[in-house]
Amino acid sequence: DGSVAGTMSDDSLDSLIESDEEEPICFGKKNSDGQLHGRGTQQWVGKGDRFEGHFCAGVKHGRGCFYFSDGSHLSGSFRDDVLEGRGIYTRDDGSQITGHYRNGELHGQSTEFGANGAITFQGQYTDGTRDGYCTAYDEYNAVIVGNVDTNGAFSGDSIFYIYPDHLHAFVGQFIDGVMMKAKSIKLDSAFSNKPPSYKIIDDNNTYRHNSSTYDCISNDPLLPDSYEQGNVFVSQSKIPGASEGLFAKTNLDEGRVVSFYNGIRLTHEEVDSREWSLNGNTISLDEDCVLDVPSRWSTVDTYRASLGHKVNHSFNPNCQYDLFNHPRFGKIKCIKTLRRVDTGEELTCCYDYNHHKPSNNTVDLPEWYLADFRKWSKN
Repeated sequence: DGSVAGTMSDDSLDSLIESDEEEPICFGKKNSDGQLHGRGTQQWVGKGDRFEGHFCAGVKHGRGCFYFSDGSHLSGSFRDDVLEGRGIYTRDDGSQITGHYRNGELHGQSTEFGANGAITFQGQYTDGTRDGYCTAYDEYNAVIVGNVDTNGAFSGDSIFYIYPDHLHAFVGQFIDGVMMKAKSIKLDSAFSNKPPSYKIIDDNNTYRHNSSTYDCISNDPLLPDSYEQGNVFVSQSKIPGASEGLFAKTNLDEGRVVSFYNGIRLTHEEVDSREWSLNGNTISLDEDCVLDVPSRWSTVDTYRASLGHKVNHSFNPNCQYDLFNHPRFGKIKCIKTLRRVDTGEELTCCYDYNHHKPSNNTVDLPEWYLADFRKWSKN
């Protein structure tokens, strides 16, 4: 959908524990009226949910935890049957929302973490909805930051998208996390979860979300990506038989996203039915889509909005392909370093055709690839 906002959203307690009026089965200490009093458990058999914690005269009061049938759980302090104060909601994959709850809903400062423990969101909630100045991080360490709208979405005229280096960025109008019109900027210092100060890099051009189609690679094919331009440059490849290649403009640390691979969007069936000579700049995006940079856009004279298609193959690569959600191009592939790459070094990726190492009698692969594999396998 083009949104580059964080995907981890809040879950109100009401929606999580809605029991469709199912009466829970109760276990634990009870008072003379038969109400849970002290340590106890409520279980909703139909839903597969349960609550374990402290009760006072039949209502949740004190520390406790909801365990939900989807594998998630919500822990915190309860008062008069509702979560009040600090609470932690943990999904089955280990991702978390930690924050302050009021009347069972997030209300106040909150921090969210992905399954790997990395921060995915920091900001305020009001009655269960994101509010005010918020920051969302994606899995590539890119950031979208600014004041959210009444629905908790990154919408407004001063929203920032900040690249993984936390220096290059866009600022401008976003709607629901989608970049509508923005300027290319560079922050005065690395982003630190405060409203950034910056300088405009390119005041002559406006950047916007413009996902490619089956016949249009970009509405602005000659408008380069400032973040990518700071990392790499195109020059004659040093690999025998190759034409142009992509090179490091500066020292690139391990695990850094350095370039982007955009292209027109074709189906696997369309690509598989063609001659190999037409597939020199294709890469599988997902099970439905292949990105292709046709010959008419293969040079920087006709297309330089992204440069990832210039990376050549190696069975001993220094980079790899990965997914990336780009503010201009949407869901594409990126090139990410596998190790430190020094200034002037050529970037390479393993093309890994057909997602397996070819054998000597494989016939549906280009000859240069098979020859390279035979040479590599002897070493």
